[in-house]
Amino acid sequence: MRLLKNKSFRLLVWATLVSSFGDSLYALAITLSVYELSGSLAGVAGMWLIRALIRIPCQFVSGVIVDRFNRKKVSIYVYLLSAALMLSFVCTNGKYMLLAYVLIFVLQGTSDVDNMAQMGLMSELLDKSDLMDANNLFSVIGTVILLVGPGVGGVLYSVSGTQVLYLMDAVTFLVAAALMWRLPYAYHKKEDEADKAEFTLFRFAKEGIAAVRKMPVVMVVMLTSVFFGILGRFYEIDKIYVADQILAIGAGGIVYFTYAMAIGSLLAPAVTKLLSKSKLDDVAKYALLSILLIGSFVLWGNTPVFAVSFAANVLIGVFNTGSSIFVNTILQSRVERDVFGRVMALRQIVVVLSAVVGIVAAPVLVELVGVGYSMIGVGLLAVLFVVYLLVAAHGKSAARKTA
Repeated sequence: MRLLKNKSFRLLVWATLVSSFGDSLYALAITLSVYELSGSLAGVAGMWLIRALIRIPCQFVSGVIVDRFNRKKVSIYVYLLSAALMLSFVCTNGKYMLLAYVLIFVLQGTSDVDNMAQMGLMSELLDKSDLMDANNLFSVIGTVILLVGPGVGGVLYSVSGTQVLYLMDAVTFLVAAALMWRLPYAYHKKEDEADKAEFTLFRFAKEGIAAVRKMPVVMVVMLTSVFFGILGRFYEIDKIYVADQILAIGAGGIVYFTYAMAIGSLLAPAVTKLLSKSKLDDVAKYALLSILLIGSFVLWGNTPVFAVSFAANVLIGVFNTGSSIFVNTILQSRVERDVFGRVMALRQIVVVLSAVVGIVAAPVLVELVGVGYSMIGVGLLAVLFVVYLLVAAHGKSAARKTA
């Protein structure tokens, strides 16, 4: 691959690969630690609640940080801080519940900052024509880590407990920081940024919204994210019920869903590559991926046949990962560097808030109408909305050409 001849890209790939592997170990370790310290699932639920709540303010603050500071140094500082926190947990033998929650609180926030910083770096360091291939490769890396990391972590935990997981995670963060330090990146601060001593969150939010309104395809992405946030939470909450009560394969059957989605994720780059060669414009491409994803969710929620359900999960993996790759490429190629962080933060806040709606609504709708009808209802609204936005976007484009 031509991209791998680019030193900057190779370093980004290695830093992401190493830190993602460490993150997979951390996710396993912190869940086990919280459960051991609290002795109940309520403690684990508290962990997920903290992660959800911190993401809303952190997403926006992350956007501000990424837009105003050197993105390379931001990633390095995040890795060093994360390594220090991991080592603190090792040194205290993981005995303090409060420290565990502090760890969760800080690392969730810093993870959001690092993700945005690296996406911003890609948009600066790579040609726009290479962004699709780059995002495809990162998607494959993420899927491989998803499959390998928990297995390795499980073996290490069975042999040495959680402490070795935290120690290895600290090492991965230090290695990632060293790799990022070698990244050839020249940061150029804007003159007007140097003169401004203060900023307000409201001003930055207003600027992010103004930037989105100028880009129809980004606006479509932002608005449809609401429905995908809801459908995604429906899926995560309902899947145990589907496996146990509808497919009759037991609650543990959700592991089949995980592997089916992983297979789909590995196939997604081929789909996005094929789609990128079509003559459709970006709005139409995204609308097509969105409708196929919605249809996959609806199919999954309405079949009692295991083989069909497995296939639906593969399709969800294909189109969910494919749309994510496509969205990242659109944002990196269309959004200006100066407002990139704010636009990304705004999108993520929309996703998180819609996920909260999905979490609240899912159990209520399953009780009232069942999994199938809840998926059909939201899916139908989502399709109508996507079609409306597609027609509206093409109408605006035609009006501009006429003018």
